[in-house]
Amino acid sequence: METHQLAALVLAAFGGAENLTKIRYCASRIRVELRDAGRLDRPGIEDLNGVKALLEVETPRLTTEYQLVVGPGNARPLYQALVALTGEK
Repeated sequence: METHQLAALVLAAFGGAENLTKIRYCASRIRVELRDAGRLDRPGIEDLNGVKALLEVETPRLTTEYQLVVGPGNARPLYQALVALTGEK
């Protein structure tokens, strides 16, 4: 699947651009925080080709961070495509 197409599907599954409060990436993951976790389509994200897992991690600020595991070398291009669709949060 092409990166921009995957980004659009991931964004929709996260509940749209307006549902993201923070987005960043590391070597193998896209890390996001959501306004409304009820809008998250977990099965939709987990079924996407190119997504290895979706993890929920509590941050030191006691918020939930969703970590989309996409593998080494894939996080940065996907992050850049998401930022192109949403603007950096």
